[in-house]
Amino acid sequence: MTKMKLIVTFDSAIRTLFVRIGIVLIAASLVLFTSCIVGLFEFSVFDFAGHSGIRTLAGLAVLGCVTSAIASMED
Repeated sequence: MTKMKLIVTFDSAIRTLFVRIGIVLIAASLVLFTSCIVGLFEFSVFDFAGHSGIRTLAGLAVLGCVTSAIASMED
């Protein structure tokens, strides 16, 4: 059985930067979501352009996923 490894360092510095930015966006979204659940923030703080706060945080996580996925794509 082969093990999958998380690779966050690539030959190109730009690719590495964008993968790491994506991971940071995902982590930030998770931390903000957790702090809203715990009660440190309210979801209404993240209301943006008529969307609910939870949708904004979900969009941040999706942006992180897409950024990392595109940057880590093989040629």
